[in-house]
Amino acid sequence: MELEDFEDTPRGLSSAQRDSATQSQDVLQVFDEEWYTPASRRARWMDLIGDYGGKETFIIEGDSLVQNVLDNPRLALGRSDDVSFQILHAKFILEKTILEFTSRDANFDIVFFQQNRYLSIGVHSKTFIASSRALARKTLFHHLSNIKQLSVYLFDDPEDPAWKDYVSKQQPMFILANDGGTPSSNIGEADASRILIQRSFLFDMSKQGFAFALLQGAEYRNSKIMTFVFESRSNVRGLKLPSSTQAKRDLVAEWPYTDLITLSDLIAPSPNSLRTSLAKTEPSALTTLFIIHCALLPHLPVNYRARTIARLNPNLEALLYDKFLPDVFHALAEQQQAQAPDVDGRIFVELLRFLLSQSDPNTALDELIPSSLRGDFTTPIDFVMLQQMYPLPPSSRNSPSPSTSEDSEPYILLPFSNDVFNEALENTRLEAYPLSQDSSETSVTKSIFGLEILMDDTRHWHNAKSLLPAHLGGGAAAEPKLTGWAAVKKMKKEQRDQARLQKQAASLTGASGNALVRVVIPSAGIERVDGASSSGNKKAAVLKEKQQHKGSAAKKPKPKTKAEQIVEQNTSSKKEDAGRKSTQWWKDMLKSWKDKTTEEQLTLLRLIKKARNTKTSFAPMALEIRLYEIHLILHYWSRLGSEEGIKVRDQMVTTILRTLGEMRELNAPISPDAAKFLEGVCSILGFGAYAPSLLPPLVPATAPPLPSLSFNLPKIVNRHGKSAFPEFMRISQDPVEWQLEHYGEWMDRSMDSELDARVSFSPDRWQRDVLDAIDRDDSVLALAPTSAGKTFISFYAMEKVLRRSDNGVLVYIAPTKALVNQIAAEVYGRFSKNYTGNRQDTRSSLLSYLWLTQNKLLETLLAVFTRDTRSGDLHRAQILVTVPEMLGILLLSPTLAQNWTSRIKRIILDEIHSIGQEEGGAIWEQILLLAPCPIIGLSATVGSPEGFNTWLQSIQNAHNYNHVYIHHPHRYSHLRKFFFAPSAASRGTNFNGLADHVASKRITFLHPISLLSDHTRSLPSDLALEARDCMTLFKVLKDHALIGEEEEKQLCPTAFFRGRSTSLLRQKDILEYEAKLKEVVIDVIGSDPEAMQTISGALRDPRLDPSKLVDVSQTKKGFVEDLITLVADLHAQDNLPAILFNFDRTNCEILAQSLTKRLQGAEKRWKESNPLWKVRLAQVDAWRKTKKARDAQHERQNRQKKDQDEVRDDSSTFAWQATFDEDAPQPDFSFAGKPSSQQELDDLLRELERWGGAKGWAIDALRRGVAVHHAGMSKRYRVAIENLFREGYIRVMISTGTLALGINAPARTSVFCGDSPFLTALMYRQCAGRAGRRGYDLLGNVVFYGLPYSRVQRLVLSRLPELGDSFPMTSTLILRLFNLLQGSQNAVFAVESIKSVLNLPRISYRSDMGRAQVMHHVRFSIEYLRQCGLLNGLGQPTNLFGMASHLYYTEPSNFALVNLFESGLIHKICCQSDVKAEEEMLILFCHLFGRKRIPSQYSQPALIAQLRAKYPSRIILPPLPQRVGERLQQHNEDIIKMFSSYALSYAREHQDSLDVDSSLPFSGDHNPPKKMVESSGFFGHLRQTRLRPVARSVFAASSGLDDHFESISDLVSTVRHGIHLHEHAMPSMHHFIEHSELADLAESEHTLNAYILDFYTHGQLSTLANANGMRRGDIWYLLQDFELILKVVKSSLEELLMRLSLARSAESKLAGADGSTVDEEDEEDAESDDDEDESHKIVRPPRTRDGDWRVYEVVTWITKQFGEKFRTIWA
Repeated sequence: MELEDFEDTPRGLSSAQRDSATQSQDVLQVFDEEWYTPASRRARWMDLIGDYGGKETFIIEGDSLVQNVLDNPRLALGRSDDVSFQILHAKFILEKTILEFTSRDANFDIVFFQQNRYLSIGVHSKTFIASSRALARKTLFHHLSNIKQLSVYLFDDPEDPAWKDYVSKQQPMFILANDGGTPSSNIGEADASRILIQRSFLFDMSKQGFAFALLQGAEYRNSKIMTFVFESRSNVRGLKLPSSTQAKRDLVAEWPYTDLITLSDLIAPSPNSLRTSLAKTEPSALTTLFIIHCALLPHLPVNYRARTIARLNPNLEALLYDKFLPDVFHALAEQQQAQAPDVDGRIFVELLRFLLSQSDPNTALDELIPSSLRGDFTTPIDFVMLQQMYPLPPSSRNSPSPSTSEDSEPYILLPFSNDVFNEALENTRLEAYPLSQDSSETSVTKSIFGLEILMDDTRHWHNAKSLLPAHLGGGAAAEPKLTGWAAVKKMKKEQRDQARLQKQAASLTGASGNALVRVVIPSAGIERVDGASSSGNKKAAVLKEKQQHKGSAAKKPKPKTKAEQIVEQNTSSKKEDAGRKSTQWWKDMLKSWKDKTTEEQLTLLRLIKKARNTKTSFAPMALEIRLYEIHLILHYWSRLGSEEGIKVRDQMVTTILRTLGEMRELNAPISPDAAKFLEGVCSILGFGAYAPSLLPPLVPATAPPLPSLSFNLPKIVNRHGKSAFPEFMRISQDPVEWQLEHYGEWMDRSMDSELDARVSFSPDRWQRDVLDAIDRDDSVLALAPTSAGKTFISFYAMEKVLRRSDNGVLVYIAPTKALVNQIAAEVYGRFSKNYTGNRQDTRSSLLSYLWLTQNKLLETLLAVFTRDTRSGDLHRAQILVTVPEMLGILLLSPTLAQNWTSRIKRIILDEIHSIGQEEGGAIWEQILLLAPCPIIGLSATVGSPEGFNTWLQSIQNAHNYNHVYIHHPHRYSHLRKFFFAPSAASRGTNFNGLADHVASKRITFLHPISLLSDHTRSLPSDLALEARDCMTLFKVLKDHALIGEEEEKQLCPTAFFRGRSTSLLRQKDILEYEAKLKEVVIDVIGSDPEAMQTISGALRDPRLDPSKLVDVSQTKKGFVEDLITLVADLHAQDNLPAILFNFDRTNCEILAQSLTKRLQGAEKRWKESNPLWKVRLAQVDAWRKTKKARDAQHERQNRQKKDQDEVRDDSSTFAWQATFDEDAPQPDFSFAGKPSSQQELDDLLRELERWGGAKGWAIDALRRGVAVHHAGMSKRYRVAIENLFREGYIRVMISTGTLALGINAPARTSVFCGDSPFLTALMYRQCAGRAGRRGYDLLGNVVFYGLPYSRVQRLVLSRLPELGDSFPMTSTLILRLFNLLQGSQNAVFAVESIKSVLNLPRISYRSDMGRAQVMHHVRFSIEYLRQCGLLNGLGQPTNLFGMASHLYYTEPSNFALVNLFESGLIHKICCQSDVKAEEEMLILFCHLFGRKRIPSQYSQPALIAQLRAKYPSRIILPPLPQRVGERLQQHNEDIIKMFSSYALSYAREHQDSLDVDSSLPFSGDHNPPKKMVESSGFFGHLRQTRLRPVARSVFAASSGLDDHFESISDLVSTVRHGIHLHEHAMPSMHHFIEHSELADLAESEHTLNAYILDFYTHGQLSTLANANGMRRGDIWYLLQDFELILKVVKSSLEELLMRLSLARSAESKLAGADGSTVDEEDEEDAESDDDEDESHKIVRPPRTRDGDWRVYEVVTWITKQFGEKFRTIWA
């Protein structure tokens, strides 16, 4: 649900015109203005699978799919003046499209609607085109229906009852379809009707609650499918639009086509059925030949059909095109009895041409007809008449001879040689392409800069600072020494930063809920062994550590020294003294409680337990406290009457059993009297048989007696021998059943746990396996749900690295900056280390920490490195916490490869599933490929992890590391789901405060099984049941007689858990029972289709009946107003703190403001009407009026110099009126918890308001315990509210997904507020996992608010999608690998990493590309880099390498920019006037780096003109200038030629191993030809005249396509079977060219948003939202990314100009010319080193050319202007 209000789009029709619209053009305009245009404005461009649909089933609309196939410009079918009907190529395109979805693990059905036929057939003036497309539609429908792997359905329209039944059973998530297209200004009535029908269809789908996405214009990028997604909105259901019925009637009347018929109702085509269908077509001779051609096609090999079209007599061609073939195709499309036959227009024409060229055509015809078919063709054909009427033209083919790739000139590779790459490429044979003999040649065109400058990557990307510190060879610090106020200011800032870090660390807790305890680690010395060759030493080190862990039990213990004996005596003495003090404290406490009620004592006792002080942690005292608690409970409970006692029985029994469990965990003995008392308690409760397992150990008889208790234990049995406690205390059920229903929350959660000296808790089996793997230095992939206990893994690995040496490095990668900050604080809170030579006093006090920081000592422990935050010394730190992008930069940095990378001992990749993200996923893959050490991968949410682990293991094995996979599937705490039932009337407006709030009872429990649909036939593998869920399910199965008598006996809890009748059930036992119940349920629903409806109906709350309002989205107003009711209900149920997740930043802010206003409004009403408040205000007012008099009196007393010991009246200072704040929120109107210090809180809020960028509403919300967390809030604000949330002050956190990824924000409840396209299966699990705070809660709550019930079902039952991937071996990565080699001087790490990458069997997780093909790809990528002038013949980076490599994440935009620079075009642009140069360069940058698509419907000229008249935005980005388009087109042609040669080279080299290209890509169908008549001259003619493509598929060649490719997309989409190409790994310029003045922009699927250009022009955020259609929450990120790109370009130019200056000066000096030179020191002096202002301008280096300097000036000016506007508007 989107709460942000967009302004209405302008309308062209008046209300009267809309109401009276009848013509299709007018009705279509109404549809667009009222619905589709506003919907297009809200559509999101996103990954359809990874970010939206996941594993959910969706629908591909069949006619949209067919339309995309038939509209393919390379398909020869239904084209003007071309009789081709290449249905084989159409099937190939269709299956390639299907493969795009199946290869990404998409789950879909294909659904055809009869009413949508005109979407694929179209409304064409030429009958040949329409009839061709109609027959193709039928053929492709039958082809899809024949593919067993696909589910294809056929319905009449959206009102078809069969469709609604399908929806009920399959529950598809969304529909992928075309929208009919964008109507032109002069659209005809027929075309308007066609578009209108499709618009109407999408509108009907939206009204039925379906989202839809656009199939046309979708981009298939790596593992993503990018397209526009349109969410269904509640307002659509009430929207009234004109009917499209008349438009349907009009089209049917003009273009009548019979409905499709399902395959099962049709017979296979045969000559006789064809003759019947074509009986009326004329002339009959051609009809007979057409039937013969259909009969011959099954006998032809596929490659015989690869051909260009033969030319016939023009009159015959006209007859075929205008009359004969339209009649034939129409008849075949309309036939009702048989399937469509295989038709090949070019084979038919070839047959005609062949026979007409023969001297005896009838004999030739007899020869080619198989004997089995000759009986069907007995009527002779009068060929003489045909030959006379239609003589063949002199040239009867389009080309003189069939084209093959052999005819083209070989591609000449530029020379290249590199020792490391030569070895990997030696088996890549390229004999067909000889190397250029000119060894001096470096590139095709000479660089505009005039020189080839060798580059190395030694500087930061956004400024001129060296990556290395001074002590490692970096430049000396250029910043001046600060003095005076500047030094003080800097010191205070550092103090504030460190204080915030310390406060953040103090707010963090461990898994047990206790505060972190810092471990001080002694210095270990420098590890002398080189990591590259230390296997033996590593084994020794591991063995040594294992021996240390095991201890020295086998050795004879050494006698204790005198000092050790003294220490032991002192420890014992201190322990005895602590015991005495604790006992006395407890006695005093009991004495002070003497006059308190039982309830009051229980309350105080629980507060004491919660406090966890030293007195209560003393084991014997803790045991006595709990004994007294049980005594108090029994006393209180026994005083209740029978009715009340029974009501609270389950609660009381639970509390006593939990207390007994706490006593047992203390591991302290109890006295015989206490044991007897507790045994009696167990008997009273009905757990007598369980007493031995429940009680703490008895004190040994040989041990001294325990001290007597400080209170008297009550007697269990009275003097009459009867129980002293009432009978109602005994549970009324069998203890096993009672536990299932009431005690599941508190069952033992351990999984084969044991004590382990390596950690401070008892790890489970899987956790010990992880510890063992880390001890062995293995790589680990550890997958376990949130709360399962993964956190300790990272810190155990850190501690090992810190203890092993003083120079080993561990890198921790977190996917978000928020998680980086938290981990850094946690490392600070957990570890401290004394380094050799450092000051030994490493106290944790702030002053000590600051002293060490200023002296660069403590920074050897920790460093943080993100794009905008750098703290600590990266080169000295042992723990580096960073984001993946930064580690990718560091690993590929040659300066670090020599002295830092080799020190890395372990890399931890937290949330490793982020590897599948659209943005940044490739960086994770590159880190895994290059990692110089074992890795630890952690995640809670990896779908189908086995395949990913197999690939990861292959990488680690290639690096010579053993790899371990550990998967633990069970959460520690269960998640209980609830649905907030909608109400017809919102209660939010009636909120009058928390004290008066009565729970609405709308938070409804969801049994997991009740969420299954009535047609479910299987259960999700991760569907978890609590103990009570299992019990409820068993009762339903039993009560509804769904299981037999024998099964009922087996599943009866008392029988199933017979072996646990004397000890409490454990979670492990419940998992076994759950698994058995699931098996039974699957059997039941498999044998009885109606059983699932019975089960789910019985388990579902009656209020959630699907027929009620639960499946209807709330209105926007109701959604906002009802939120206060939900949060107040959670407060009343003690289910706060809560995180409310909404995935739109603006929505989060709106919800927070709404909550705050509701609280403020209720408080205002209360203050105005409450008499006690008015009295209090009067008291305060009176007190304040007398303040002056009191102050004067105190002043007089001070002057009188009274005795200092005299007690003075301080009432003015300490009276309640002195601290009273009438503006402070009252407790009943605030969700805030108690702050640790009110003064500190007030100071923090003032700081946030002044320095933290927090707006007034955010501060008001914070005062009431409500906060907003999203990436657009300042870091200071986010860190502050995270701390306050952990401390318990903030109890309502409204957040986007920023808190989903591992952030320590423990909540009792997670709430999903409204639906969102970003609420995926993955995100649902991440967010839901925040609930259930380990160490705080044993149960987490998940509440769904404002979502339709069906959407909740889908989310809970969703399956995690498999991880996506990105082909990592891009041209930019290859360039950076060469830089790594060159700059590091072939460092060991660089050489070994590159060799291992180049020798991997699979380069990425999902890639089918084998190593041999990867090597071909690498070789031609090297060729491309050579052609670009980025590499020389030795593989050394040159010239604009820095710009290309630093913009790696923008590929291919980075290469486009480099090409435009090197071609001199940018110099020409910049040499224009200032205004013209600025505008044209900015437009260029927008096209390359600021591409944001606009749906075609929102970019209609009329609409844009209306918006431009109202706003100062251009909205549509102007096209690239023609000269830019021409240059990029030339470059693109070079790229196509280059990578086409790559495909050809590989195909030739591996021709023997590649299978015959005769199978369709998805179905594998190839229909091996029946026995051919080999002696037939026609077959020999086909063999001789066929095309012989090498790299192109023969299926595509059937449309006349050879090995000459038009584009990279053409190459990738039509390459032959066995060659796997990745389109986005080849730097195509096509997307830039299609938005240039060279292209027809009207034909583009999308236009580009001019938001960057418009912001640069007017700087108005509201205009970007209202005119450009931007979401406010997205703008900041987009602008920030663009500013970063400008800085990279500017910094790269600076580096190049400096090096050019040095080179030119050196040349001049060698030539004896006069002129000054610039040395490295001068270069440093010429640069600014100011991090705060990176828009500085360097001093012009000597000998810099005017043109080069002009380019730099223009880029600097744009960077400066954009940065100033960006910072101003977000100040």
